[in-house]
Amino acid sequence: MPPQRATIIGLGLSGALLALSLHRYSSSTIPTIYELRASPSTLGGAINLTPPVSRILASLDLLVAAKEIAFETKEIGIFSLRSGAKLGALSFTDAETGHTSLRIERALLLGLLLRALEESGVRVVFGKRLESVREVGEERVAAVFADGEVVESELLFGCDGIHSLVRGAYVEPDRKATYSGLSSAYGFAVPPGGLAGKEGFEGTAVASGMRGSVIVSYCGPGREKVFVGAVMEVKAPEGDRDGWRGKGAMGAEAKKELVERFGGGDPVFKAVVEGVEEWSFFPVWVMPNGGTYWRGKVVLVGDAAHAGPPGGEGAALAMEDAVILARLVGKAEAEEGSIEAVFKRYDELRRERVMENYTRAAARWEGAKNRSWMFQQVVEFFMWAFLVWDSQQNYRPPPPAALTSDQGQSLQGIEEITQHIRYSRDAADISDAETEFPSIKELLLPVINGSLNSVYRNATDSDKLKWGIS
Repeated sequence: MPPQRATIIGLGLSGALLALSLHRYSSSTIPTIYELRASPSTLGGAINLTPPVSRILASLDLLVAAKEIAFETKEIGIFSLRSGAKLGALSFTDAETGHTSLRIERALLLGLLLRALEESGVRVVFGKRLESVREVGEERVAAVFADGEVVESELLFGCDGIHSLVRGAYVEPDRKATYSGLSSAYGFAVPPGGLAGKEGFEGTAVASGMRGSVIVSYCGPGREKVFVGAVMEVKAPEGDRDGWRGKGAMGAEAKKELVERFGGGDPVFKAVVEGVEEWSFFPVWVMPNGGTYWRGKVVLVGDAAHAGPPGGEGAALAMEDAVILARLVGKAEAEEGSIEAVFKRYDELRRERVMENYTRAAARWEGAKNRSWMFQQVVEFFMWAFLVWDSQQNYRPPPPAALTSDQGQSLQGIEEITQHIRYSRDAADISDAETEFPSIKELLLPVINGSLNSVYRNATDSDKLKWGIS
């Protein structure tokens, strides 16, 4: 096969959007996409596209079509799974551009991008497994496939996910993903009667409890379907690293576990979880932060470069990667710049943002772990305090019922919160808590520890039993 300008390995969201962006911003870089699967994947729940991605879709004339199959998310409400009370909200509206987030089914979004690829004349080849990558002189790189075909090109983009064959074969073979022991679970349900009228619910919510967190969100413009997602301990079937659907006995057992885990307390959230007929699961693989994004004429995009813990907006980051990289390639063509300079600039622009998201996601990842009753009360209180401080809205929710002992002692007085801290598992001492803001942590330690330990010292036996401590 004669050399081509660019090759993309992987038809995920990043690969598809990269091809469309190269078509838009580069006059000569029309890539061919090679996909391992025999057909487009239908696995995947409803993902959150951030305001920057909405802006990207608008620049590619795809936003109107995306909104026809998505739910516009202006805020994500934070709720207590135990009480159902709203602790606050995180705004997902860009104040400057007015763009909001979109909650959209991954399969529908991929279908939209595939239609756009066809209209743009981008060729997609299915059933192509990459075996190796090798340099061809100083100007080209070759992708060698399992069927013996060798494709040479000037640029090779690895958009093939966390288990990237491009990374493993060439860019950074020693950097491998490891299984976390947990799986993300998701499903769809018909919205129960009480959901639309639930106080404070604006269409998307994260409800946090002692045994983790669950997200509940409409995922279409008509509010006729609700997406439910959670993270839990579910052993993946042997050899299945990409996801599976819970059917038969395994599905019934998983549903029972999910209802027990997330169905206690608030009746509305319980009805949502119970309404999911079939759950699908994805093993949660993690990869060390940092690493190498490029080598020679080969560059990694999205999860292939920087997969993080769940909750890090991985799909949105990958789509941002794709457009920024395409723009840099187009700019280099116009200015006769080098590919090395393009990849270096891409690394500079993306690494800091990726690391920030990785750190935040790692903190939220702690929410997948079980907590004692007492620790959950503390988490809910400080979550409320942080959200009040962070809020750019006029809405100020009332403080939740904080930890109270039989003597009436309470943590309600601790309201001087100015940043988020990821607490250690021991609620009585956060000296070892990890935080990006050590000066603020140092300021708050005496207040928080003093109040917590005061409650501990005066706790009755019934308090300790209720809080789950000895």
